Amino acid sequence: MENTNQSNESQANNNPPKKSGVKKIILIIIILLAIAGVTGYFLAGNFNKKVGEIGVSVVGDSVAIVNGEKIAKSEFESRVGQNKEIAKSQGVNLADEKTVKEIEKMTLDEMVNEKILLQDAKKKGLITPVADVEKAYNEIFAKFKNKDDFTKELATQNLTEQSLKENITKQLTLIKYMEQNVDSKNITVSEKEIGDLYKSLREKQKNIPKLEQIKTQIENEIKQSKLKVKILELIAKLKTGAKIEISAQF
Repeated sequence: MENTNQSNESQANNNPPKKSGVKKIILIIIILLAIAGVTGYFLAGNFNKKVGEIGVSVVGDSVAIVNGEKIAKSEFESRVGQNKEIAKSQGVNLADEKTVKEIEKMTLDEMVNEKILLQDAKKKGLITPVADVEKAYNEIFAKFKNKDDFTKELATQNLTEQSLKENITKQLTLIKYMEQNVDSKNITVSEKEIGDLYKSLREKQKNIPKLEQIKTQIENEIKQSKLKVKILELIAKLKTGAKIEISAQF
């Protein structure tokens, strides 16, 4: 996992909204776990330790099997394509074979984590209504001038209308699951933590606003980092009792 301060500093540099609700923070965390870590997470060198310890040979049309459920090779390749596009947009050199391999490994770890969380959500009876999925889908579609532009953008992201809806269903399910299984309401941030992070930012940035101007933003960044740790702890706990088989190629 990338250093918390580095993560916080990067997010602060991007000037996110000064205030966000628990649901929005959870969604941000899910995105971080899923795709936003492409330029930081795999570079931290932590993936091999996690997956390498459980790597066994899996053949056929899957890259992994999690508690008896396959992660299809086709689904994996599509997700890798999405993560490559994100990495490319953030300046990652995809001509480097080692970097591409790391993206593939990061993607697999991401999909295993997702599968484990969704399996537990299913056990707990969490279901995302089709109406909620359609509403989210229509909100995305509304951002485009016409269907052709929408379809072209999906293609650049290695998505189809169906796969987009499937992704939306997963995301909404995970948000509901996190709200019920991760204690986000009792996360606190001390004045010292805020001061320490502000000091760190000030040492690396020129003309940074005064603390009182960005205090809420910094507080939310620290909360987000703490929530991320809680989610990773939950995943680790679920992995303890899971049977995970990883393709020998990883």
